[in-house]
Amino acid sequence: MSERRRLEKRIELDASPEEVWEAVSTTAGLSVWFVPHQADESGEVSADFGDGNTQAGKVLAWEEGRRVVYGGPDDESEQTAAVALEFLVEGRDRGGTVLRFVHSGFAGDEDWADEYGQHSRGWDLFFRNLVAYFEHFAGLPVTGAVATAFTELGGDEVSDRLHRALGVATSAAPGERVRLSPAGPAPVDGVLDVREPGVLGVRSADGLYRFLGLGGGTHRMVNVTIYRYGADVDGASLTGSWQTWLDGVMR
Repeated sequence: MSERRRLEKRIELDASPEEVWEAVSTTAGLSVWFVPHQADESGEVSADFGDGNTQAGKVLAWEEGRRVVYGGPDDESEQTAAVALEFLVEGRDRGGTVLRFVHSGFAGDEDWADEYGQHSRGWDLFFRNLVAYFEHFAGLPVTGAVATAFTELGGDEVSDRLHRALGVATSAAPGERVRLSPAGPAPVDGVLDVREPGVLGVRSADGLYRFLGLGGGTHRMVNVTIYRYGADVDGASLTGSWQTWLDGVMR
């Protein structure tokens, strides 16, 4: 039997424990920084990862205001779940909140390191979204959109294509003002707030625009995730325009 591995993160947030708890324990809260979430009458939760890719799950453990664990719809407990996501909320004496996160269920086979690394970078981006939400958009509702494409291209080629199609120089540095000029979706003016290998992020006056394209490896997805806060935007149209754009870029 292969060894199961854990991915752990610690995030400091300028928000109350109650605000952070809402962000990790409700579908509305998860949607403001992760991906769009919905819950049905049975309590099953679904997460939208774009282009028809959805993941179902349910709560496996619940300590009101402090700890929640999510697993698959067929899992019986956090101990036996194939994959589990644990969020632990801790207040600080000097103010603010620490969020501890554990993603467990990585098999210790030959592909685990690649899978682990890509998930780790993905979670880093999502948690940066949570930090940005509390810093710039706290309390505002979100309209989210996710576009997804699959590719055999390597990470450098994916990054080059995204930069060219967005009209952003590869030399642009965090803190610089940029304009996204995609063919189809409306232009976006904002600040480059995330710049890492395979990851590009821009914060506008009313939203976050995230582009994750690591390429190659076990998971060959390229993702565009948009968060519009307090804006009168049609989510389906927003999703459709960015999915069409991404399909064209990766064709």
